[in-house]
Amino acid sequence: MSITKKPGRKYASALRAGQADKTQAAILAAADKLFRAQGWASTSVAAIAREAGISPETIYATLKTKRAIMAAVVMQTVRGQSPDTPLMQQAGPLAVLAEKSQATQIKLFAGDITGVLARIAPLMSVLSTAAKTEPELNQLYQRFHEGRRKNLAVVAEAIMRQGSTRKSMDSAEATAVIWRLASPEMFTLMTEVEGISVADFETWLASSLRRLLLAAD
Repeated sequence: MSITKKPGRKYASALRAGQADKTQAAILAAADKLFRAQGWASTSVAAIAREAGISPETIYATLKTKRAIMAAVVMQTVRGQSPDTPLMQQAGPLAVLAEKSQATQIKLFAGDITGVLARIAPLMSVLSTAAKTEPELNQLYQRFHEGRRKNLAVVAEAIMRQGSTRKSMDSAEATAVIWRLASPEMFTLMTEVEGISVADFETWLASSLRRLLLAAD
């Protein structure tokens, strides 16, 4: 007599988890597309659901609110090709932290952060506009920049460990310089308004950081 084995609970659980991941990925891809194309106010949960090919109820069950969707899209966009890995644990930032030459640290940082800014700047433009009238989105916008400052403080301290800085600036001053120049807003101003290329922004950023941070030879 043959015995038919039922699928184990672990298999069923893994299958459900895989389906949930695919559903969330579809939601975030649809939301990212619509937020960038038509802004925050004109993008409804129903529109995201239509774009993703699922029901609004599924979105509410998965991510609860449109604000939570925006927060998830921002995080995924910042992390790029490694959405499950925090940015500061990715190869680019780790290479900056491990480098012994200040000039090379800045060059590596400029190259890596320019890629991040190219991804996130258009979305930040949407978020900053919505933040002016939506208190919860303003909180999200402020937290994004607080997170940037925290991450960039790690970069500033790593650069300072490898040598002296201009006018013996402290960590807070060095962090502020990087935080201001390597921002989505600066990237948007220079690439969208001024019209320079992404490559030229990277060159400008590296040059500016060297001049402002490093001690004169």
